[in-house]
Amino acid sequence: MKLLALTSSLLAIVGSVVSLTLPATAIGTALFAKTTTGLSLPTTGGQELRLTQILLPPGQWVINYSATAVNGGAADTVRCYVRARETGQILSGHVAEVGVQPGASLASTISGVTLVNLNEPTTMVLTCVQDNTGLGPYIDAGAEIAAY
Repeated sequence: MKLLALTSSLLAIVGSVVSLTLPATAIGTALFAKTTTGLSLPTTGGQELRLTQILLPPGQWVINYSATAVNGGAADTVRCYVRARETGQILSGHVAEVGVQPGASLASTISGVTLVNLNEPTTMVLTCVQDNTGLGPYIDAGAEIAAY
């Protein structure tokens, strides 16, 4: 009798978990761009380096991006973000401290995701800057932006 009760309980748990799982939804359109080489950040702090871009048609889009900042020297703050080229608006941004000093990482992947509703075609540009002026961080190959 206990085996039957245990089996019934397990089936009830499995059934409740399965019923909570939403069906998979196919992605209609996906757009993607990726860098193939490492790119040095400008030596002037705050000067933008445009890594790659994608042109999105009107509609609702989830935008995902990532870039790995690397710095073998004095620590510096690197900021990466997605900017709408036509308006200049920053849509999503994240930051990392990279370098060889305590509290910083030699390399750090900066990533983010955002949702946008576009009324007209818009170019989304993956961009990074360093805070300090001088030689320092670079962005490793493989920085990417995707929209779906």
